[in-house]
Amino acid sequence: MQSIRFEQFGSPSELHLQEIPTPQPGLDEVLVKVLAASINASDVKNVQGLMKHTTLPRTPGRDFAGVVEEGPANLVGIEVWGTGGDLGFTRDGTHAEYLLLPKSAVRPKPSLLSMEQAASIGVTYVTAWMCVMQAAQMQPGETVLVIGATGGVGSAAMHIARWKGAHVIGTIRHAEDRAQIEQFNVDVADLSSHDLVEATKSLTNNRGADVIIDTVGGELAVKCLAALAPKGRLTEISVPPKQQQVSIDLMDFYRRQLRLLGVNSLELNASDCAGILENLTPGFESKVLVAPDSIEKQALANAASAYELILNHSQGKIVLVPG
Repeated sequence: MQSIRFEQFGSPSELHLQEIPTPQPGLDEVLVKVLAASINASDVKNVQGLMKHTTLPRTPGRDFAGVVEEGPANLVGIEVWGTGGDLGFTRDGTHAEYLLLPKSAVRPKPSLLSMEQAASIGVTYVTAWMCVMQAAQMQPGETVLVIGATGGVGSAAMHIARWKGAHVIGTIRHAEDRAQIEQFNVDVADLSSHDLVEATKSLTNNRGADVIIDTVGGELAVKCLAALAPKGRLTEISVPPKQQQVSIDLMDFYRRQLRLLGVNSLELNASDCAGILENLTPGFESKVLVAPDSIEKQALANAASAYELILNHSQGKIVLVPG
């Protein structure tokens, strides 16, 4: 089979198309014919050597959609989707013609999603679910503020929170982004003209947000804590360069009984993620949850140049397809 491989860390130029043996499924395993596999920022960081647990040589890629070609009889021929924090890091990933997985790592693809759409969802929606539903344990009627609402995880978090009955506020940094966020039927906090804390208080009757999903991190996390309601929960998934350390008011933190929660989707393997995708499926089938609007298809052979586009902050999702 054809697979994208890298033997050493570096730039996307380290990626090359290579013919390797097609893996053979063992007991309780499936062989998936990959029909679409998106490229995430973490895939690019992986090739750069920023994921310390990665073993080489390796086929990268976390997200996928395809068809089970070999495995248990009840799964063969089923259209499936998946993702995983092990895929592309400690086991060969999705940027190949075929993918070997435990049978517990695949779930039926939502019927309303194309292969490309299903392959563009995994990392962003799984991370958002971990933040909103698992870490913060959001309850219906609560107010959820999403920092970085125009990004992949941010928009996914808004959709999930609204689906589960929250009052949702999305932040923007540029006034021209307002229409993009308002289409999600949420309130907007414009940080280009308002302070985060003031904007949040004005949209919550001066109470603050019950849950804040911060996809940016760094110094902004300090303001997020100040924007929380009593007993509020703040989830963190990222940090800008050189902002790993911040100072917080511990007295305010404990007196208001706040919670700070770290979320790392790399800690979930493909079988763990399959359970989350199963929970998300009804939302996609009912059209409450949606795939990214902009998806660009690239041939598997063009993976190196496609990775370069992601490295240079290309807008929209890039999905590798056979051919």
